[in-house]
Amino acid sequence: MPSVATVVAVDDIAALTARNKHFIDACRPGSWQQLRQILGGDFRYLDGRTGQVWDQNRYAVDLRHNPAPSLAIDEVVIHVAGNTGTVSARTRSDTRPHRHNRYLDTYERRDGRWLCVHACVWPLPEHSGATVAP
Repeated sequence: MPSVATVVAVDDIAALTARNKHFIDACRPGSWQQLRQILGGDFRYLDGRTGQVWDQNRYAVDLRHNPAPSLAIDEVVIHVAGNTGTVSARTRSDTRPHRHNRYLDTYERRDGRWLCVHACVWPLPEHSGATVAP
């Protein structure tokens, strides 16, 4: 029989996997309404190209103006440490063939729910890998 810690860890991985899918599904149509459901009120974004930190308002405007209908991910890695979880993956879209990005989203467990409190996306070197599955 698995230990309680193992069961919690498996449940946490499943919950963060679902949150990651929700995040990506919101980015495809550029839906702030859908995305804000899983964000903490103190969410911030770090632009990996410029190093600038964006507040929610700036992030919402950017999301709405830059939908990514062909956004696809692979190389998903989820790590849980207590009430903190991180989700990272490699991305691509048809708008940038042969170019990939990587993101790292940080989640905090609050009142039993995982909420994203920080996100960062940065470009990877050109031709940085194989085809990404949707």
